[in-house]
Amino acid sequence: MDNNMRYMLSSYLTDIKTRCRNEQRRLDQLSDFETKRLKVTRSNNTEYYYVFSPEYNTYKYAGKADDPLVHKIKEARYLKSSIRELQNEISMFEKLLQRSPRVTYEDINSKLPKAYKNALISQNPALSIQLANWKKSMESKKAEYPPYRPHELIHPTHDGTMVRSKSEAMIYNYLLDIGATFVYELPLKLKYTYKGDLLLPDFTIASEIFAGRIVYLEHQGMMSNMAYRSKFNDTVFKYWMNNYIPEIDVFFTFDLPNSCLDDTPVKEIIHRYVRN
Repeated sequence: MDNNMRYMLSSYLTDIKTRCRNEQRRLDQLSDFETKRLKVTRSNNTEYYYVFSPEYNTYKYAGKADDPLVHKIKEARYLKSSIRELQNEISMFEKLLQRSPRVTYEDINSKLPKAYKNALISQNPALSIQLANWKKSMESKKAEYPPYRPHELIHPTHDGTMVRSKSEAMIYNYLLDIGATFVYELPLKLKYTYKGDLLLPDFTIASEIFAGRIVYLEHQGMMSNMAYRSKFNDTVFKYWMNNYIPEIDVFFTFDLPNSCLDDTPVKEIIHRYVRN
C-alpha cells in the first residue's frame, strides 16, 4: 500500500475510533433508555410519541418530539446503530492495514545487497550539493545564537550531538541514518511576536521532494504535565500566528502515555514530505 494512503487510512481510523468511544460513553449514560421502543403518529402536522410498556403490553403516550424522554430514547437508538456501523468500519480498515504490507524506504533498502543500499541519498548530485550548502548555511545561522538551556542537553546521538530527550535522540538518529538533511533546534525568527520572538523547532528538515520546502518537526514528550501542555499550546499558537500551519508546515509528534516513542508518525511525515 502507498505510504500516503496508509497515512490517510490510519488517521481516519484514529478519528472513527475516537468517535466510537465518545458515542459509547454517551450511550452508557443513556443505558436506561436503550431498550425502550417508540412509535409515532401524526395529526395536524404534529408528531405524537408513544413508549412501549412491557407491564401493559401496549404503547403509552409519552409526548411530542421535544419531550426529554422521547429525545433520549431516539438518541439512544441512534447511538446504538451508529456504534455498530462504526465498529464494522473499524474492523474493515484494521484488516486492510494489517493485510497490506508497508512499503517504506527502510523496508526496501534493508533487503538490497550492500552495493545497492542508500539509493535515494545520492541519486541527484545537484540536489546533494544544494542540501549540503543549505545545511552549512543553517548551521552557521544557528551558531549566531547561544544554546537554549544547554544543561538540559543530556542525551547523546550517533554523531555526538546532545539533545533533550531519549525520544528526540531516536528521531535524530533515524534522520541521520537515512541521510536526511536537517538541523536540530535551529532558531526560527518570528515576525509576529507573542511572549518572545524566537522558536526552536526540534528538527528543521529540508525536503527532497518539494524544492525549497522546509519541514518543521516538533516532538512532545510530557503531555501528561499540565505546564508542559500549556507550553505546547502556546507554541502551536506562535506557529499559527506566524503562518506556519500545523500539519502543513509544522508537524507535531508525541510520546505514548507510557513515555515510549512510536516512530511510525515520524516516518510517515518523512516519507510524505521529505523523501518518497
